[in-house]
Amino acid sequence: MSKKQKKKIYRILFLLSLIIFLICAGMLLWFWWDYRKAEVEYDQVAENVVSVRPQAQEPEGGASGEEAQGGAQAPAEDKDRPALIIDFGELAQINDDVVAWIDFPGQDISYPVVQGDDNSRYLRWSVNGTRSSSGAIFADYRNEGVMKDGNTIIYGHNMRNGSMFGTLRRYREKEYCEQFPYFDVYTPEGVYRCVIIVSSQVRPYEDSYRVVFSDADDRDAYISLVKERQYYELPQVESDGSVPAADFMKVLGRSGSGEGSAPPLVLLSTCTGSGHAYRNVLLAQVQKFYPAEDE
Repeated sequence: MSKKQKKKIYRILFLLSLIIFLICAGMLLWFWWDYRKAEVEYDQVAENVVSVRPQAQEPEGGASGEEAQGGAQAPAEDKDRPALIIDFGELAQINDDVVAWIDFPGQDISYPVVQGDDNSRYLRWSVNGTRSSSGAIFADYRNEGVMKDGNTIIYGHNMRNGSMFGTLRRYREKEYCEQFPYFDVYTPEGVYRCVIIVSSQVRPYEDSYRVVFSDADDRDAYISLVKERQYYELPQVESDGSVPAADFMKVLGRSGSGEGSAPPLVLLSTCTGSGHAYRNVLLAQVQKFYPAEDE
């Protein structure tokens, strides 16, 4: 092969490499821009509808809560109560598909939850109704509403930058779950404190994504199914008694039989990032309910 032919081949290879580089750089830039656009959109939504509850101020002189109250100890749940105030009226103006707000205290997961007519629309549409690879956090269309069934299922993308449900991958480590053991689901009727009982992988089959149970045994069997590929064992969580099951049923309009005798379950689901055979899930149980009238 002559030098002239070699130079020609080198030029062609260089041009091909340059084209590939520019395509890859363009794709990375587009992903960055799309991620950033989604972050800005959700930050703007949060700025308009979320405020932080005023925290109890420390008494002057550093007096303890008991001393400041004249010997009366403030209720223990006050320091742990949900910290946010959500303006659902304003959220409805943004998108009337919004049914809740999910927040992981101390983490970067705090988003509106929407519910569409299927489980496809909000994979690629944001809460503002714009096209987005980040999509939205959304409840399963089969649920009658958030916390209206035995199991409320909430989906979100496992984004590379950690947004949406990208942070859930950290729950593969037990130490992380022990540090952040619960999340809060805000609804117009009140706030549900949801304690994580399983961190696992499940196959994307119907049995893994059930929203109703026939009775308590059926509910227990479902929990066992989700536990089959759990990353670690977590202790069983019971309602702390501040809101008994009967009050849950009263708030939610339940009959008091079958699955309604136990606190609701919440399943958070996202992809694993390594194929489609499994989904990463967190299964939580409602431990406490803060009625809206106490807000």
